[in-house]
Amino acid sequence: MPHPAGLPASECTPLPAGALEHILAAHAAYLAHRQEGARAVLSNCDLSGAKLRQCVLREAELTGADLHGADLSAADFSGAQLYCADLQRIDGRLCNFTRADLRGAKLNGSNLTRATLDYADFRPGRLMRQMENGRPQYIDRSGSGANVDFGQCALHGATFECAFLHGASFRGAIIHATKFKDARLSDTDFTGAVLSEVRLEELHLPDAMLKTCIIAPPVQDSMVTRHKLVVMLKAHQRWIESDGREEQPAVLDGADLRPLGRALTQFKLTAVFARRITGIAMNFTGLELQGANFEDADLRGAVFDGADLRGAKFRGARLAQARFRNADMRSLSLKSGERMELDLFRAEVTDEQLAEAKRR
Repeated sequence: MPHPAGLPASECTPLPAGALEHILAAHAAYLAHRQEGARAVLSNCDLSGAKLRQCVLREAELTGADLHGADLSAADFSGAQLYCADLQRIDGRLCNFTRADLRGAKLNGSNLTRATLDYADFRPGRLMRQMENGRPQYIDRSGSGANVDFGQCALHGATFECAFLHGASFRGAIIHATKFKDARLSDTDFTGAVLSEVRLEELHLPDAMLKTCIIAPPVQDSMVTRHKLVVMLKAHQRWIESDGREEQPAVLDGADLRPLGRALTQFKLTAVFARRITGIAMNFTGLELQGANFEDADLRGAVFDGADLRGAKFRGARLAQARFRNADMRSLSLKSGERMELDLFRAEVTDEQLAEAKRR
């Protein structure tokens, strides 16, 4: 059976038994800046079918490596060199490829749902290898993302210029400032994708599909919406500061909060009603959100690092790619003596996303 890797089978070197474990341990020490550490160099190595779930290969060198069929789910390849690597049919769910060099890489048939691909480079590449006579040989690698599932991925600042993406799915992906110039996008699915600062003419989307996408509102509409939201949140602030004697809690149900931008950080949002809001990729870092109601809200890619989310309701909320580092997600003690529990019923969120939050 022909070898499907970026290099012929003879060019991909199998690792001796136990070598990979030793390399991973040395790489962990390298990332921790320990003296015994050494960066993982796995260029042109045969890692096909490897079990690397949750493995940390950040900044590793994997140029020309064969990883086809490998389990890379929830692994960390941020900043890794995967130039012209074979990543066909990998399980890359929840994998972190932030700033990875994927030029010329083959990804055909891979599952990258909910992966983080911010600033990743998917352009074509050229691989050099030494011939027997010592002269270099250059091999053009166009790379291919045919039939890849990029569903619910985070794609901030990535580039797919000239990439082959026939049959790929970007359903529900959060795509910001990503380039698709001259990409081959036949039968590509962008249903329900979030598109901001993306040249829509590069995507050639049919009208029916475009209508399902979430696109940033026009500037003039954003200014009007921003003013209305600020007025409501100022009133909410007075309600909190007066211990409920003045004004009423803000009801933002169904609103698009994105026009607020950084202005959101000025306000306390305790007990705010924010059902069915659009808060995609918004920054809630450090905000007071005790008892806030985010039922059925679209909060994909939102950042809640260090936020006070005690007793918050996320029932049915869309939280793919949302981040909760050091967020307080414990129950909330009320003045009545009752406790309000965090509600994540039917929320689209994984245990990996919640692992760094305070839950007890």
